[in-house]
Amino acid sequence: MKKTIEIFTIGFTKNRSRIFDNLTESKVKCVIDTRVNNASQLAGFAKKKI
Repeated sequence: MKKTIEIFTIGFTKNRSRIFDNLTESKVKCVIDTRVNNASQLAGFAKKKI
């Protein structure tokens, strides 16, 4: 039996509340950050300290 998963992408926004509200309302269980360089993009709340 094959197990299927659904994968969605989200666009960039400067509004942190909007992103997290949408994820919560959609009952998202896992978020994966696939940016090549997570310190170079504009979303300051998502930047990782290097």
